[in-house]
Amino acid sequence: MAVLPSPANTSAPESQGFEANLDDLFLRFAVGPGRQMNINTAPLQAQAIQTSETPEDFQQEFGQIFSRTDFAGGSGLDKAHKRNAGPNDFQRYWDSKGIDVFSGKEVGQEYKVSLLHDTDEVQSTTGTNLYMQEMSGSIFFADGAVLKRIDSPLDASPSVTSETAPSAGNDITGMAVLGTRLYLVANGDIYVRTGASTYSTHNSHKTFSKIWSMKGRIVASDTSGDLYEVPDGSNPTTMKTLPTGTEWTDLADGGAVVLACASDGYIYSFADESSTLTLKGQTFVEGEVPNAIDAAQGLIFYGTYQNTASGKIGRLYVAEITNANSLYVLVNAQLIKQWGDGTTTLNQAPYQIISTRDSIYTGIIDSASKTNLWRYYLPTGGIARDIEFGESGIVEGIAVFSDRLFATVSGGGLYRESTNYVSTGYIITPLADFFTSEKKQFVGAKLNTNAVTTGSVKLFTSIIPEDIKDADSSTWLQQVNITSGRGGEEEVLSLVEGRWISAKLEINTDDVAQTPELLSFAIRGFQLVNDLIVDMPINISDQIERPFRKSLRVQGQGDLIYTALRNKEGKNVQLEIFRPDTLLRGIIENVSSPIEEISPRGSTTLYCLVRFRGSKVIGTSSTSEGLGIALLGVGKLG
Repeated sequence: MAVLPSPANTSAPESQGFEANLDDLFLRFAVGPGRQMNINTAPLQAQAIQTSETPEDFQQEFGQIFSRTDFAGGSGLDKAHKRNAGPNDFQRYWDSKGIDVFSGKEVGQEYKVSLLHDTDEVQSTTGTNLYMQEMSGSIFFADGAVLKRIDSPLDASPSVTSETAPSAGNDITGMAVLGTRLYLVANGDIYVRTGASTYSTHNSHKTFSKIWSMKGRIVASDTSGDLYEVPDGSNPTTMKTLPTGTEWTDLADGGAVVLACASDGYIYSFADESSTLTLKGQTFVEGEVPNAIDAAQGLIFYGTYQNTASGKIGRLYVAEITNANSLYVLVNAQLIKQWGDGTTTLNQAPYQIISTRDSIYTGIIDSASKTNLWRYYLPTGGIARDIEFGESGIVEGIAVFSDRLFATVSGGGLYRESTNYVSTGYIITPLADFFTSEKKQFVGAKLNTNAVTTGSVKLFTSIIPEDIKDADSSTWLQQVNITSGRGGEEEVLSLVEGRWISAKLEINTDDVAQTPELLSFAIRGFQLVNDLIVDMPINISDQIERPFRKSLRVQGQGDLIYTALRNKEGKNVQLEIFRPDTLLRGIIENVSSPIEEISPRGSTTLYCLVRFRGSKVIGTSSTSEGLGIALLGVGKLG
């Protein structure tokens, strides 16, 4: 009677002529001329060309491409190939320094990235109250009790004029511009500048500390935590009183309302009702202190800090404002960027936020020796490190004059964006793994640039994930170096293997009056194949051949085995080949129809072709004591 041969009914299968075990189904091979058993590595992926937006979607016959032609999505992306990728991830990267990734987005221009402009120190000072405003073509900034003025901010060597203090010997604690009038707070009073070194008292009814101009009026806070509308000379109108020990940190025009940040954790909303700013809502920021705010294109941007045992963690958020039941509150708050993790003593909070036509700027202490402006680019929602100052201090003032950035750094001085470029900068890309954890061989890389006439554009690679956080790691390997021409030719990468790869793109100039321009990069690699394909001719005859024993015919035995094989088609299985001793797991890809072959001697062999695809298992053979299979890289299994 025909039965399926298995461990349940067959002992010593090899002695019975069986040569493989497929999920407890013992099989005999039908090896002969033209029907050999083959074990081969799986072929590389066939060519597939897609027409998507990003070059990463293009596959070549030999490998896949990881590339970027646009970096305007900003920094902060750690992995390029994520299943839940955002819509702008194809133009994002991990980090940059000294590189302008946004200015190449002008309409009608070819996108490119270049070096950022350097900064000039216009005025050095150790002052810590460096409030700044631009008015009528001049830059004004406080320095202790002195008001300083720059009438020609774009001159090669601008002249700084010191004016007489509005209150002799008393530091300026606030500054605001309303139309063509400059308002200052000193010694608790509000002054209005009427001319060079000439002031009149605007209001002295309270002990004022900070000042803003909002919706055509002056708003100020006092040392007791009160916020006021402050008219000229008359008693101010109280807008809101804070709890004892808290203070107002910043105000902004939010369109329908004035938004006011306070150290009690709230962002308050004030609407104009009957010509009076009236409290009309509040939004609580859990566990953080909101201390900087501005609005642009209907969005609200606010900065916060979180105190730690050593320093301050800084964060920048974007939110919307909504009116519900006549109350204005912030909703849909999204974290844009966090600076610091509580492990350093740095104060990395944003203290100033300003908006321009297409960007939001804020200042952040990036290290013990450097401070940067960070730029949020409104068209793409990307954020990146912008110009750098050679001081570590709070950015107390930011202004834009004729498309040039100005900033005051506490304890450092007044800085101006230079017309010269920094000498070097870099972009570090996210990690790429082509959506698989398998090891890859990376074989080529290339850079495309505009004509390089000074300096260089370089591409470094690393297969170590932690390197994206360390631009100075010694494990970055230089692969491409363009010192002239436009690049575009693929350079061979030698022995670059790993799951991940990232690139560091470096731009250098020998002439700071000009900068090389990078257009794109690409890295090509392919997955190192671990799968094996096993093609097996399987005997499905009723004639059973046994070593050193008389053959036996069992009616229906072949059909029974063939049916069992067809039932395993497309399913996960374990395949054990007795000689050479090999254990694999995978799937049965295909079982052919029965094939009948008549030999020259007149005997008939019935067989089918079975294709298995899977990977080797390093383990123990269940039925055999065969030899190891060194040819396939597998140790002894039995």
